[in-house]
Amino acid sequence: LGSSHRSAIFLYCIRPRLLVPTLGRGAVAAAARGAAAACLVVLPASKVAGLAPLGSMTTATAVQRNGSRNSASPGATRSRAAIVKKEDASTLPEIATASAKAAAAKANGEDTALSSEKHSGPSDSAAILQIYLLSGARGVFQMSRICMGPLVVSMSFEFGYTTEQKGQILSAFAAGYALTQIAGGLAADRLGGAPVIMFGLLTSGLSLFLLPWAAEAGLVQVWWLLWAMGFTQGPTYPAQLVTTAKWVTGSLRSYASALGAAGSTAGALFALGLTPIISSRVGWRQASYLMGVSTLLFGVIWWCLGSSRPPFRSDVDSGLAAATAPSTTSGKGSGSWSEILLRRVKLLTSLPVLAVYFAHSVHNFSRYFLTGWMPTYYNDILHASADNTAVQLMIPDIIGLTMSFVAAHLGRTLQQRGFLSALGVRRVFASIAFLGAALGLVLVAQARSVLGVTASLCLVHGLATLQGLGFGASYLDVSRHNSGLVTGVGNTVATLASFASPVFASWVLTLNGSDTNGFEDWQRLFFAFAASNIAGGLVFVPFV
Repeated sequence: LGSSHRSAIFLYCIRPRLLVPTLGRGAVAAAARGAAAACLVVLPASKVAGLAPLGSMTTATAVQRNGSRNSASPGATRSRAAIVKKEDASTLPEIATASAKAAAAKANGEDTALSSEKHSGPSDSAAILQIYLLSGARGVFQMSRICMGPLVVSMSFEFGYTTEQKGQILSAFAAGYALTQIAGGLAADRLGGAPVIMFGLLTSGLSLFLLPWAAEAGLVQVWWLLWAMGFTQGPTYPAQLVTTAKWVTGSLRSYASALGAAGSTAGALFALGLTPIISSRVGWRQASYLMGVSTLLFGVIWWCLGSSRPPFRSDVDSGLAAATAPSTTSGKGSGSWSEILLRRVKLLTSLPVLAVYFAHSVHNFSRYFLTGWMPTYYNDILHASADNTAVQLMIPDIIGLTMSFVAAHLGRTLQQRGFLSALGVRRVFASIAFLGAALGLVLVAQARSVLGVTASLCLVHGLATLQGLGFGASYLDVSRHNSGLVTGVGNTVATLASFASPVFASWVLTLNGSDTNGFEDWQRLFFAFAASNIAGGLVFVPFV
């Protein structure tokens, strides 16, 4: 269509009362939504961003213009032209301002289509409530997973697990977790994230309740229980990111991602800090029960307050999002399964997406080594008591939690004030996180005292949490229409690294041919994980 025809369609769509002035308000609104969806197929996104709000023209003006259009007299025609000229002139500054804002949002890496929906989006208070709920869910899932690190130390005293067997137990969760990421992402895209998250909370809580009985039955039963727990919890991570993408836009993406990292750190803090203390006081079984109760209680909160999307999203998803989504019907064969598969393969194998996947894998590789094996290191090498170990493991996570909140506000401020673009925020914070974690691990390898190791871990955890603004936020930027798929594949790859991490650690520690490990064996291990962080930074920053 020519520009004049598109302008005509545009005016008719945003002025529904001109077409049907006698219809009721509900019918007019329905007609307007249908017409707007059709228009968006024709109009570019930059035009859509400049839409004036619906119903901005008064009813009197609508009736006057409608009556003028039905009149054939030259005077009526001149009157109608004067009204159109006056009204269009009054809306030009609004359209220009909106277009400028949309261009600025696009320059900062934001989705202009989403920016144009800001006037009809959820309120900040509603979005922030969901951000905190999602952060809490992330923390609870992390707690239920990481508590196995301290628990396996106490269980080893009772059941006599070897180093190899401890590595198998710590990798069981990841073995199941990796299998359901993609299916979970697709399910969250289709069904919404809230029911997927609720199912994961229920099964995780029940699994922790059953852990003592499985331990009594044998090592195989423990492995399969943790595998099943990982299998059912696997879909929850992509579901969380899909839900976040529905609720937040613009600079809130960085804020939400950073708070998600804060929730993860808080869950680790709760698990690593309380589990050893409870285990030494009343037993590891009671500690497992407490983690299960905490998980189920949060499930009740999520059931009452959690939501897959804002209420307005039901209309947006069927109209605006569908109209602005990549076409699957235009062009010969473009809607076939082969064409859809080809587009998804191209998306998943693009350099930015692969860079995000690699960074995520490196982060998980280091993180789950530290959460799984550091309790053993404090106990076997540094000879710290259970209470002292709990305190020492809490301090780095407290630093990490504090840094997460600081980074959330700092990243949002830098982006809002124009100091850094969205991509600039991702690169800067990811670089600091990778280099800081590598330096901290080198210092851990050199430290010989409990306080020295803890101080070095504070550097590792404090800076690693900045990845919430690094690769974590990049998941929200990569794809708007396939976020569940992209996240599911990415977390599958990263979970394979989580699975390999404890197995790799147990392999390195037994290279000396003995089940007893010395300081030199652990030092070699810390250097290997430091090198992996350097590799993560070298791949992510140039290619994202």
